[in-house]
Amino acid sequence: MIRIVSLSLLCMLSFAATAQKSLTGSVADSSSKDQLEMATVAAQDAKDSSLITYTLTDKTGAFKLTGLPANKAIRLLISYTGYRSYIRVLQPGHAADLGRIMLAPAPHELNTVVIEGDRPPIAIRKDTIEFNAAAFKTRTNAVIEDLLKKLPGVDVDDDGNITVNGKKVTRVLVDGREFFGNDPKLATKNLPSAIVDKVQVVDTKTKQEARMGVEKDGEDKTINVTLKADKKKGVFGRLAAGGGTDERFELTGIVSGFDGPRQLSVLASSNNLNKISFTQSEMSSASEKKGGGMSVSFSDNGAFSMNGISFGSGGDGIRTATMAGYNYNDQWTKKLGVNNNYFYNNTDSRFVTQRNTQYNDGRLIRSHRNGNGRNANHRFNFVLEAELDSMTQLTFAPSFDYTEISTNAGSLDTTWTDGALLNNNTTRNRNSTDRVNFSSRLDLTRQLKKKGRSIGFSFSNNNSNQNGYAFNYSERNFFLNDVIDSSALTDQRSTMSNTVENYTATLKYTEPLSKKWQMTLSYGFQYSQSRSNRQTYNFDEIEKGYTELDSNYTNKFKTVFISQNPELSFSFKHKQWTTIIGGMAYFNVLDNYSYTTNTTFRQHQTNLAPSSRVYYRTKKNANWSLGYSGHMQQPTLDQLQPIRDNTNTLSERIGNPNLKPSFSHRVNFGFNRFSPTGIGIFSNVNFSPVMNRITTMVKTRPDGSQQTQFVNVDGTYNIGGNMSLSKNKKTKDYQWRVMVNLGGNGGKNVNFSNINNVKGDTTVRRNETFNWWVYTGAYGSYSYKELFDLTLNYRPVINLTKYPAGITTQGNYITHRVTFGNTLYWPGNFSWENDIVYTYNSRITPGFQKGIAMWHMGLAYDFLKNKKAQVKLYAYDLLRQSNSVRRSVTEYAIDDSQTMIVEQYFMLTFSYNISVFGAKAKGSNRRGQGGGFIIW
Repeated sequence: MIRIVSLSLLCMLSFAATAQKSLTGSVADSSSKDQLEMATVAAQDAKDSSLITYTLTDKTGAFKLTGLPANKAIRLLISYTGYRSYIRVLQPGHAADLGRIMLAPAPHELNTVVIEGDRPPIAIRKDTIEFNAAAFKTRTNAVIEDLLKKLPGVDVDDDGNITVNGKKVTRVLVDGREFFGNDPKLATKNLPSAIVDKVQVVDTKTKQEARMGVEKDGEDKTINVTLKADKKKGVFGRLAAGGGTDERFELTGIVSGFDGPRQLSVLASSNNLNKISFTQSEMSSASEKKGGGMSVSFSDNGAFSMNGISFGSGGDGIRTATMAGYNYNDQWTKKLGVNNNYFYNNTDSRFVTQRNTQYNDGRLIRSHRNGNGRNANHRFNFVLEAELDSMTQLTFAPSFDYTEISTNAGSLDTTWTDGALLNNNTTRNRNSTDRVNFSSRLDLTRQLKKKGRSIGFSFSNNNSNQNGYAFNYSERNFFLNDVIDSSALTDQRSTMSNTVENYTATLKYTEPLSKKWQMTLSYGFQYSQSRSNRQTYNFDEIEKGYTELDSNYTNKFKTVFISQNPELSFSFKHKQWTTIIGGMAYFNVLDNYSYTTNTTFRQHQTNLAPSSRVYYRTKKNANWSLGYSGHMQQPTLDQLQPIRDNTNTLSERIGNPNLKPSFSHRVNFGFNRFSPTGIGIFSNVNFSPVMNRITTMVKTRPDGSQQTQFVNVDGTYNIGGNMSLSKNKKTKDYQWRVMVNLGGNGGKNVNFSNINNVKGDTTVRRNETFNWWVYTGAYGSYSYKELFDLTLNYRPVINLTKYPAGITTQGNYITHRVTFGNTLYWPGNFSWENDIVYTYNSRITPGFQKGIAMWHMGLAYDFLKNKKAQVKLYAYDLLRQSNSVRRSVTEYAIDDSQTMIVEQYFMLTFSYNISVFGAKAKGSNRRGQGGGFIIW
């Protein structure tokens, strides 16, 4: 491995040492003689117009191109929005300083043809950044994610999450339309980069917000991928099948057919590798992610979800996941467009977990849990967009999903206190739940006669119904001097039903007060009703059935929530300044009613949430921002209803109908500077105090059991900040990028318990904990032509925790994570990929390695015309160091766990790429003419 890294570094140094020269000059308006800032200056190969390098002019209109070949003719292209492009071929030996170059204003002509070679690699138009995909070459069969990684200011992490200039990307559109709903990774990881014409980056807005000209804070971005004209008629896709050792397998496939505005994509996958094929990895990738290795996160009860698709419970372990679906886009008429998609997911899991929990009060609990689970989900979405007339637009988006979840698990828990046996608990749990959910949104927008004046109405609903049953069997023994003192048995069957109805209506009006000022006035009304009914019956030995009602675990509960939200805001936009000042008022009424106890509790809640943001863009394309916002969060039905959950009979949970909603304030300051050729700076600092945060109160009993209840608390806050510097360089032959970052976050958390008390003291006390995470990191990547790619990433994280007085638990620790990925596309049609991850955790469970190296490797061979087919041998965890040992440290306890995971395997995979373009015009029923075909 050391030889590979050394060879790669030598190659990088040798390429950097190639003879190069620079070119300087300035750009100005031919009429006014004003200097033009942010003009794009590109150097292209004179033979094929391929990009060599590029830059943007500074505030004085000056530019400097470096890294130009010394003995080759170049084609100079200078572009600026609203001006004619400047094109000039420079022969070897030309002057190094071109002096002042004048651009003439472009005439406003319709149907203007833009030659591909005359388009700049990057253009900035007001709030839109546009990249010319042809200027950023990718290898054969690359996907959109590979293209994004080559764009300046765009970063894609190991999990496929995208940021642009430090801002997260929440949507990816294809020709302005959603691709498989709101999951950006399905588009970026599966659509080929060869079909892309332009990549546009804009602020994320709803259709209604865009039509009404509502200003947004710019904190999240949308990427719109526009397709090449000759790629809008064709069929493309990818099919793959693989089998390996330890009965591992993977089947994946996606096929898309585009015919102008009509788009149809069908996908399917199945594997037992603990991954979701279409969102965690590229189908033809040798490893789950470059520089990464496999990583799947789960909640405490084993439930997991990804990109809005829930895969339910079942615990850590081995999962067999099957998925299928389609996505359909079309423009039925000039005024009527439609999007429709359907997903089916099924996950079967097997799990085994062992856990040791050492509490500060001397208790030690050892647990062994095993079982299996299943989750099946159907999801159907439909979006209809209609232009009723030139001034009125309508959007209607219904959605339906159905989910079935079942789990069958058993466990053995044993508790010691100060070395003496306290209790043990043998449990068997079996449950099954089905859920039906229907939601919809209707937006009606109308532009009025006065420019900028508009009115919009929105209505949304969410209706769900959930039914299920659960069997809970528990045998508990309590010991005194290691001898059984008493025993208890629980054998129950529970039936549960929950219904939720939520309706929201909003009326919004915008009024231009001047050329710079705009007022937005809105009123929102929300009505929500939740009903929960749980009936629990004990097993009757005489009747031999579950006939004895247990009132302790039975409850019928209803919550009604009504909220009125008037909002007023003013926005100011002039040159580099954007200011938004306003606020919202919350007038809430919350009614909780228990049919079981015939009690009612009502809360009246009033809160003001001012919101403001000042945004300033300098002439050097730097952005300063300062903002404040407030947010209210309602407690969930499970947190409110006063019913005991005894799934774990030694650790019960109970809701609290007196809970108030939490309200968080957020102050945010940011500075960003985007530079496609220089150093980019992205920084942010935020502070958020929280009122009435929902936390827990834990009470332990002498027999070792405990009860947890939800309560409100004040005095908590979150604080965080980060800064990153990035620099990239692109030439015709190579591209490199480096990025360093420094950041931290943390805050003050509060909860209540008697766990940390001395023996005999049952008083519940307030515990204040301060947690801080400080991290830094460095990232580098280098690629040369289509021969090889390198990535290197190092990220240390320091955790500092201050627990309440008297707690001796050590909460401070440090982790290191180093990732290295490389792909060598040589010799011929071969490719060799390595993915190495080294992690070090100073607080890992004693007896296990603190440092672990995961090495995945793939060797592939491409064949057939245009490398359409590939066979690959992939090795997962070559060093056999994969483990699932985790340690969690809290103010209560140290928790160590180990679970069943996917271990080393080898897999042979065959994949085939479909790519047929150049369809004939619709309407012809003749085949074989013009090299075309008919999709529909």
